[in-house]
Order: sequence, then C-alpha cells, then structure tokens
Amino acid sequence: MRALLCFACLFLCCSLFAQGTVHFERPFHVAGEVAWFSAYLPGAATPQKIRVSVHDPAGKQLSYFFIRRAAGSYAGYYRWPFTAATGYYRLRFSALGQDGAVVNLGEVRQPVYSDRRIEGEVAKGRPVAPAATDKSIQLTTEGQRLRVAGLAGQAYSLSIVQDEVAPAASRGVRLLTGGSTATAYLDTLFYPAVFRDAAGNGLATALLPVFDPVTYRFGFSKADAAGRFVYEAGSFEGSKTVYLRDIDERDINATLDVATLPALSEQPPVTAEVANYIDLARRRRKIYQLFSTVETELNVTPAVQERRALNPNRSFQVQDYKQFPDMFNFFKEVAGELRVRQKKENYRARLYNAPNQRFFEGSPLYLIDGRPTRDDNFVMALDPANVEFLGFYYDNRQLRRDFPAVSGSGVVQIETINGLQEFPAADADDALRINGLLPQVTFPGRDAARSEVPAISPVLLWQTGGGQDELTVDLPATDDGGTYRVVLVAGDGSGKVRLNTATFTRTVK
Repeated sequence: MRALLCFACLFLCCSLFAQGTVHFERPFHVAGEVAWFSAYLPGAATPQKIRVSVHDPAGKQLSYFFIRRAAGSYAGYYRWPFTAATGYYRLRFSALGQDGAVVNLGEVRQPVYSDRRIEGEVAKGRPVAPAATDKSIQLTTEGQRLRVAGLAGQAYSLSIVQDEVAPAASRGVRLLTGGSTATAYLDTLFYPAVFRDAAGNGLATALLPVFDPVTYRFGFSKADAAGRFVYEAGSFEGSKTVYLRDIDERDINATLDVATLPALSEQPPVTAEVANYIDLARRRRKIYQLFSTVETELNVTPAVQERRALNPNRSFQVQDYKQFPDMFNFFKEVAGELRVRQKKENYRARLYNAPNQRFFEGSPLYLIDGRPTRDDNFVMALDPANVEFLGFYYDNRQLRRDFPAVSGSGVVQIETINGLQEFPAADADDALRINGLLPQVTFPGRDAARSEVPAISPVLLWQTGGGQDELTVDLPATDDGGTYRVVLVAGDGSGKVRLNTATFTRTVK
C-alpha cells in the first residue's frame, strides 16, 4: 500500500513536472488477464517505435514486443501468464538513439495477483489520497453513451472499469521511473545480441550479415570485441527467425542479449477489495471455461510480409525429376551448372559462372527454405521428392545486388514441400528468433444481446486515440451490473498528462 501511496503522490506532481506516464485499464490484474495500457513519454524528441520488455518479480524477462507511436502516445497489451505468482511485475520501455545506443526510457510496476484463494484475515490496507483531476476534460454519461469534451486534440486513453475493482486513487495510472532521454531516435526495431564462436567466446567482426528468409533480404551489423551488436530490422508484426552468417565461415552462434532486472521482494497489498476481486475472477474463469473461451479473446493476426521477387539465372521444377534417389544424381544428370565431385563419402560442389565461363572457387551459399548453409554433403543427400523448386544465381551483378557480402561463390535457392526435419548442426544455431510490432487489436467489447457467451468482465471498455476535441462512446452491453468508473487520461506528447474520472451505474435485469 505504501507503494500505491507513492504512486499517488508522484501523480500529484505530474502537473508541475513533465514525466512519463503509463495508464493501465485497471489498477491491478489477476493471472491470465490481459493488461491494456497507453504510455505517454516525456521530452521534445520522441521515438516512433519503442520496445516494451515484461519482467516478473525476480527480474526475469517474460516477453518483449514493440509498439508504435500514434496520436502522441503508445498503446499496447499483454496477457499475464495464467501461472503468474503474486508480485510486482515490471514493464520497461526503451528505444534506439541516433548514435545506435539503446536508451532506457523508464519502467513501471504493476501489481499482479495469483488466482489462488486467499485464506485467513485479509489486510485492510491504507486509504490512498485521490489522484489529481483536471476538470478541463468533461465526462458525462447520457443513457448508453459517454460524452467527452475538452480533449484539445491530445492523445487519450479511456478505461471503464467496475468501481469496486478500482478503489485506489491511482486507478491504473503509473509514472515512469529510472528513465533517460535522447536528442534523437532511430525509427527501427532493434535487437541487442551477442555474436560468439563455437566455444562460446565473443567474436568481433566489422561486417555481420543477417538473412531474413521472410523478405529474402540481407541486413548488416557489426560486433565489438565482446561480440555485442545491435541488429536493426524493418517493421513487421508477430515473430520470425533470422539467420546470421560469418564472412570468414567460422562455426558461430548468436543469442539475444536479455536484460535481467533486480529482484523485488516487496509484495503488493491484499486489501479486502483485492481478495474479493480474486475470488470473482476465479468464478468468472470457471464460467468462461464452460463456453470453451476466455474472458478476453485476442484475435491476433499479424500482417503478412511479402517476399521480394527474385529472378534466378536458371530454375527447375524439381518435382518433374522426383524419381532420382538424391539431389546428387539430380545435379549430375539434370542441373549441370552445379558441378559436384564425390570423394569417398564427401561431396564438393562448384557453381558455374556462365557470363564469365568459369566455375566459382568455393561452395555456393544454399538457401533452403530461407535457411543458409554451405554444407554440400547435406544438400546432396536431400530427397528430390521433397524439393519443389531450385534456382541458380551466378550473375555477378545480380549477386552483388541481391546477396551482398556472402555470394562470392554463387547462390542456390531450394524450396521444399514439407520442410526439413533436420539441418546441419553447424548452421542450426545461427538463428535468432525475434519479436516485432504488436499486431493491431481492438479491445473486444461484446453485445450480450447477440452473443451466447455472457458479457461479464470488470473492464467494460478500453479505447485509445487522439486528434479531436470531443468524443462520443457507445457503452457496451454487460451482464454484470454495478457502479463503473470512467478514467480518462490525455497527454500532449511532452510527458505531462491530464486526468479526470466519473462514475455511472448499470442495472442488469
């Protein structure tokens, strides 16, 4: 409760000092619930994209993702693990400065409670001073509509939550702590990582190619003496895997540099309201289980990235030759541009450079379903019955344009039908799994009159936006009556925010 008092006191000062603010749709959560939030960052220079990492009470990173700036704020969401233990969980915000250094923009704590039944005497907690309100924002309810005036074009976030759930004055409004600012930011997705050799030692390199099999493009970075580097990617939603290559063809691997925060021993207070809410949350979950659903559905569909169109110098539909026992015989009998020599059980392949009328000196770079390797033995043993397409790239100008820095011996593109169960061990750990932007998701309000699933949720509405002075919101139907509180936060992009609240009552027959 002392922590909540501190939050409230800090918020009273926000009208005097420009400080980053985060608005959650409710003041605390129970395991398995979705947190909806909007961040308002301070400073004249604000990044277009920020990274959000989620940490448990021990400081371990649970997940991370990126969110966009829209109308002066950043809106996001995250489902807490169903197995989450009671504690303060943290969201840390960061961006990439113009100088390429990662800038910590600050972090917030959010109380999350396990849904286990609380036995024994429940702590009453201390009363919390009311948060500062700004009456220049007018909130009025008329029947089934909420009217908002005085937004002055600022970014806003709006939550409507049962008042019994949000008795604390903070009502989900938190101030960022421990952050810093930069004079300018790069508009990019960024991934601090470490580049190592097979023994686990950091490797320095002035040129580190990274292949994206989704777009079929190479990006580049460089690693310092300890092997640390920051990979930058273009905008994408969801997750994908990229692959590193070493220009010296060493056996390498890379891992994301995951930050661990100091552990927190402090526990959030268990007031009578919190204990009652946990009990109701458990009951709601049982009801939704009967309908084979969850309280908050997230219909997430990441936007699909298109692979760039490439024109190989020669291509084959390998299914026309699927009777060959292996790709070695296919190359020997059909695709002679790849000359393969066999010595005992090992193969050595060289791609013919037709414009120069000579063979390249080294093994080509094979891109098998977008995964790079130079392992001739692995490729020669592939079953043609599982290979759909094969393309040769050997024109020097095209190689420099489409496959820079790694194509000195040509490129062979192989697309399989059912994928590969195995991959060469030396190349299998050259991958980085990276998360991108959160897909755009609208808060799932439902009309109980048109749904067989009961509309029972402590949060009636969450909405973000900006750019207008007035706003009219239709209040969603609910099967859960009671007093609801409206919390409206608006910001001008400098970190200074305005807040106002109002209540209304819904009666369900």
